[in-house]
Amino acid sequence: MTEARYWTYQEMTATLNGWQTAYPDLFQVEAMGKSRSGRDLWAATICSDVRHAADYPALLVDANIHAGEVAGNAVAMHWIGTLLEGYHKAPAIQELLQTRAVYVVPRIAVDGAEEYLTSPNRLRSSPHWYPLDDPLPGWVAGDVDGNGHILTMRMPGADGAYAVDETDPRLMRRRRPGEFGEQYYHVFVEGKVQAPKRQGAALLASRLDLSVPQGMDFNRNFPVRWATEDSQKGAGPFPLSEPEIHALAGFVASHPNIAAYVALHTSGGVILRQPSTGDDSQIPATDAGLFRRMAEEGARVSGYFARSNFETFHNGYDAVLMPGAADDWMYDHQGVLGFTVEIWDLPRHAGARGYAEHGVKGLMKLSDEERQEDLRKIVNFVEEKVPTQGFFPWTDFEHPDLGPVQIGGLDPKFVVQNPPLCFLEEECERVGRFLTTLGLSTASLTAGPVRSEKIGDNVYRITAMVRNQGFLPTSGTGRGWGMKRVSGVQALLEGDYEMISGESPSRLGHLSGYGSLEASAPPGDNRRTAEWVVRAPQGSSLSVVFSAPRAGTARVQIDL
Repeated sequence: MTEARYWTYQEMTATLNGWQTAYPDLFQVEAMGKSRSGRDLWAATICSDVRHAADYPALLVDANIHAGEVAGNAVAMHWIGTLLEGYHKAPAIQELLQTRAVYVVPRIAVDGAEEYLTSPNRLRSSPHWYPLDDPLPGWVAGDVDGNGHILTMRMPGADGAYAVDETDPRLMRRRRPGEFGEQYYHVFVEGKVQAPKRQGAALLASRLDLSVPQGMDFNRNFPVRWATEDSQKGAGPFPLSEPEIHALAGFVASHPNIAAYVALHTSGGVILRQPSTGDDSQIPATDAGLFRRMAEEGARVSGYFARSNFETFHNGYDAVLMPGAADDWMYDHQGVLGFTVEIWDLPRHAGARGYAEHGVKGLMKLSDEERQEDLRKIVNFVEEKVPTQGFFPWTDFEHPDLGPVQIGGLDPKFVVQNPPLCFLEEECERVGRFLTTLGLSTASLTAGPVRSEKIGDNVYRITAMVRNQGFLPTSGTGRGWGMKRVSGVQALLEGDYEMISGESPSRLGHLSGYGSLEASAPPGDNRRTAEWVVRAPQGSSLSVVFSAPRAGTARVQIDL
């Protein structure tokens, strides 16, 4: 069974190539482009008929668009291995790969993730300097004590905003209004001063403005409600400016069979759905129902929460919520039912409150003492479950810029942002169940019944029905229904005949899925009938082929 682990680029590449050798009929991997540093961006295809995967409706899964969210890559790799190893064992996997195609981009931020995994550094997406080629002077995060981790630093100061928690001295608490008479601290990320080229020594640490040299955010670079850097940090100089995101967009454009989408992120333990622009009334009612039901089913099979982007993150202050994000682009511009899965929920495991359950607005309403209570629970949980290198006690350090400080706190990489290894397998399995369920929910065509009626000398009327037996419509969503480039069902009559009436191919439009059917309505929107009148010798054999990019192909034969 594929190990749940964190993969370096070399390890990931070798494993993908190994799978292609071991499973040539099920698996293919290709480079969809190159990163800024020249690494191949891998895109995997899994299907029982892998050489003709484009003929099947597809689920696209991508991961690790943010460099530090390496649990997304771990889930993607684990799920690929589960599909390949379980094809002849698990009925759901067999059904998925025999009736659909799966595309997986296991890591987008290949350059940034490599730095994250092989150094103490933490970064958002790409290691190149952005937005400035020459970063501003200021406070830059770094591992100044050389222990391999960038933790939290506390510096004594009468103007500090924090004090030691009286209940649990391992923790810091907010300084109360009007409080005096104790030792107070400034609390901030471990790092050092990047000084201007010329500055007097007395001014070196007088003001510590945070400087973020690697500020690119790939998930703000998509061309949907894109915003400039002054209003959305990390957005890039223009939409699709980053080679990694341009390559992903090109992959989507060249695969019109993509009917559903998942972006794997960390953290929160939540399946996020549309809309991002307001409550559910902002999107067609049919789509709102599809998103809700699919997310709720995902919550059932995974144990995660399910919420819309808007109800989760809207804080009442943002004019536009997360402009330039991938899931918005996939729905708004591609008409694809898309989700973001935030892997790992440290607060929930610890019995504390998290944004996935309460939303950002709910957390904003917590009192200082409620936040401190949650922090105590989290630290106690980490100390119990990750006894070494989960929580670091405060340790004295003589800082080269600041003098005496202390460094400690929670490991931000593999406790807060990503699950510790002892929890990774469980998270992979949870999310994998949702991915398989979503793949099985895409549209699926079935042909029949088909009939022929002799109405003259070697003249026959042929009628054939096609049905969509999938949960989603053949357009993927209601929004996709009206997009002219999202092709509907067409019917093709193949064989040796003369057409008298009708046309081949015949365009039948889109079909609803069972997710849109009302209990009180007879089946109709999910079915269509094609009809032709042809001249052919009695005993001839003809084939009716129904197809749609996001619903696959169904074929039925008829003998005249």
